Amino acid sequence: MLVVFTMSFVLSCNVNNNDESKLPKKKKKTLAEKAEDTEARWLHEFDMQKNPKTGLIPETEKNKELETAFIERQKNASKKSAAYDFVSRGPSNLGGRTRALKIDISDATGNTMLAGGVSSGVFRTTNGGNTWTKVSGLNDIHNVTAIAQDPRDGFQNIWYYGTGELRGNSAGLQESFLGNGIWKSTDSGLTWQQLATTANGTFQVFDNFFDFVIDLEVHPTTGELFVGTAGKVYRMAEAGPVVELELADDNTGWTDVVITSTGRVYASLDGGGTFNRGVYTSATGNGNWLQINPTSADFTPSNRITMAIAPSNEDILYILYNNGERNVEGNRVAEADLWQFNFATTTWTDYSSKLPDDPSGDSDGNDPFSIQGAYDLVISVKPDDENFVTIGGTNVYKISDITTDATFRRIGGYRGAGTYALYNEGGVNHHPDIHALTWSITDSNVFFTGTDGGVHKTNNINSNFVQWENLNNNYLTYQYYHVNMVNEAGNDFIIGGAQDNGTTIGGLDAGNTDASSMSDLFGGDGAAVSVTPQTGLLASGYTTYVTTQNGSMYRGTQTNITANITPTTGGEAYPSQFVTYFHMDPDNPSTIYYASNGSVIRTNDAPNVTSTDWTLVGSTQFSERITTFETTRGTYDPANSYLFIGGRGGNIFRLQDPINATDLTSLVKITPDEVVIDPVETNNGQYTSDIAVHPTNPDIVMVTYASYGDDIRNIFVTNNATAATPTWTEVERNLEAFSVRAGAIASVNGVTTYFVGTARGLYSSDDPTTEDWELQGASVMGIPVVSGLVYRPSDNILLMGTHGNGIYQADLNSPLSVANNSVDDITLAMYPNPTQFKLQFGSNDIQLSNETKFAIYDIRGKEVLKGALDQKSIDVSSLGKGVYIVKLNQDNKAISRKFVKN
Repeated sequence: MLVVFTMSFVLSCNVNNNDESKLPKKKKKTLAEKAEDTEARWLHEFDMQKNPKTGLIPETEKNKELETAFIERQKNASKKSAAYDFVSRGPSNLGGRTRALKIDISDATGNTMLAGGVSSGVFRTTNGGNTWTKVSGLNDIHNVTAIAQDPRDGFQNIWYYGTGELRGNSAGLQESFLGNGIWKSTDSGLTWQQLATTANGTFQVFDNFFDFVIDLEVHPTTGELFVGTAGKVYRMAEAGPVVELELADDNTGWTDVVITSTGRVYASLDGGGTFNRGVYTSATGNGNWLQINPTSADFTPSNRITMAIAPSNEDILYILYNNGERNVEGNRVAEADLWQFNFATTTWTDYSSKLPDDPSGDSDGNDPFSIQGAYDLVISVKPDDENFVTIGGTNVYKISDITTDATFRRIGGYRGAGTYALYNEGGVNHHPDIHALTWSITDSNVFFTGTDGGVHKTNNINSNFVQWENLNNNYLTYQYYHVNMVNEAGNDFIIGGAQDNGTTIGGLDAGNTDASSMSDLFGGDGAAVSVTPQTGLLASGYTTYVTTQNGSMYRGTQTNITANITPTTGGEAYPSQFVTYFHMDPDNPSTIYYASNGSVIRTNDAPNVTSTDWTLVGSTQFSERITTFETTRGTYDPANSYLFIGGRGGNIFRLQDPINATDLTSLVKITPDEVVIDPVETNNGQYTSDIAVHPTNPDIVMVTYASYGDDIRNIFVTNNATAATPTWTEVERNLEAFSVRAGAIASVNGVTTYFVGTARGLYSSDDPTTEDWELQGASVMGIPVVSGLVYRPSDNILLMGTHGNGIYQADLNSPLSVANNSVDDITLAMYPNPTQFKLQFGSNDIQLSNETKFAIYDIRGKEVLKGALDQKSIDVSSLGKGVYIVKLNQDNKAISRKFVKN
């Protein structure tokens, strides 16, 4: 298997109000430290999934997992599968990693665009980014890296997207980090079909160069698709793919393709090779290639070479490439070089000296011009000015006249040379890590970027102080590691830790404008999180707990972080795994258990704890690294309250009276017999992903494992977890090929339901010892990587975090019906319908009052209004015209109806 390490380096942190004075100070990372984080992130994913017996991730299991998910989706019409409708909790206003962005030239208004999110799919907007709709299939491979449109008159309905990210995919092994070829649309991007000649044979082995698609371009006269893959440039001829250029000996590396409006093709091959590297051109792209590298010794590409043609003078070609330098202390130089080629005169001009180096200061991965090993590297030219150039690395820059101006000027990414706070000119954040630069087709002063923070637009690229507009409206692309919510019935405050996008908070109770909008709270690689209402006579608001990579932990409010509470001993932080993990007891929120590799660290005073106040309780057997905690629910009773611990070696441990434990001498190993735990000394057993405990019965426990292997079993349940030797039952059933990432046990109206989140969707079963697992929410969520499940028994809310599709929520009390004004199990009158101002309700079956809670969802499932009835009515005058669903909750019953707002 081809091992590709991500190049997404993480740089410090920010809060949503960008007030740096409120930030706990963090030491800036060196490039070597960032590289260590990159490897640690990859190893975290690898160790989670590898077969503990072979040390490898078996391709057959991954393929069977995907096939089974497709089969289960076909069964989704069954009664149980339709039981729960999930609604998106966003973030509807924040975007994630975006590799591709194209404007539809067939729309004269310029408002139709397609964007590609890595780990999320293809999204389309017809209103300039005010709203986005996912158009790639819910069960397709989501690592979208390139998008292209056929520019020919009469053929502009034809689009293509490519998959597979050669460098930078944090979700790599989590969601088939290889791609699955190229997909084509003939209806302007609404529906897609795979190009059969680009399909790979397997999903986990690099056996096809279309596994990594880097660039797509359509020839303006022939309509042939040109594809830059990981080492080869193809022309998709009628008879099939034709290799036009390639690196020697089937080596892998970066490629790029650009085509003039008259059909001349330029292509680049990775500069790291001994042979064939550099820039080529062909009059038609069909053979007769000429290498045109400048003869200067200063032209020294290290790997990636990106190109851009000047639309106003297509004789001008710009080339931006990785020069092999590293911007580190003692070697403060730009990490790229920039050249211009004039085809008419065959002359080259070296503009490398103009690349940005801010005199106000330097910083790793930021200034001088930094590209994170070519993960961020893109160039574009203003449509009406051959000398106006924009470039993207970690940051985005412009130069208005490359022939006369001294240097490029920062217009996005990080705020400045000496800070890692986000660029915020005009009050809107712009995210670093730049991948796509696109110009409006109606106004050459309007400019768009695709970054690790989604899609942004400026209306005036000429401004001395460029301001950005956030276009991440229902552009669901966030990659969460952990999610959580306030343990209070009816409260919609949620919190999540996301890869490379820090910690976000969402919900009306968190101060957002609607239930799916979210706010940035903290930066870095978000990890374990928690939130609880503040306590005390004068308390108001919430206390938030967030973590970042490698053990750092902070406490704050819903508006900013105020304290560094990373557990320390002797002035040094306790060691931690890369994705920092802790568990707050939801019913006893003053107690937090923190995983320090193989040790349990605890505080019983979370609202006030400092870094030096934590208690080291003890270490697990063989110091097995802890991957998950779970506590029994309800009022704390020393005789009947337990902490369950899961480790990377496969073991499960039980600790009685954990709040008062002073050591782990009473720790009991209760690992299921079938689990592979050898050798635990090196933490190479099955990877314990989650432990779920029944909300009222501590004897009912489910354990899940993320490891693959046809002889590995990943789901176990017991009904006597507190016994001296619990009896476990293996319950994988139809999920035998799945990597299971999360679990939850719900109890609704006396019925116990088990939920498991997998690498291919969410599944449930009322009795997995006798009933197969059934796929849930596929029509809304598809089959994403489910990274976290949190169940709230007080109102039966299930929260689900995904790695690529954001966060979803379901009310387990009953389905969210879209039935008309009819009688279900409960008679409910609702009038007038349609309505303009108010909805009035009446019922003989339930007692409606001012205590009756309601929530209103738009037709996409987004919560738009919530509250309590007022004289058995709801004021809906603030809603826009359209179809909505209203759900009433009374006496632990949920009733849903559809209405029309005029």
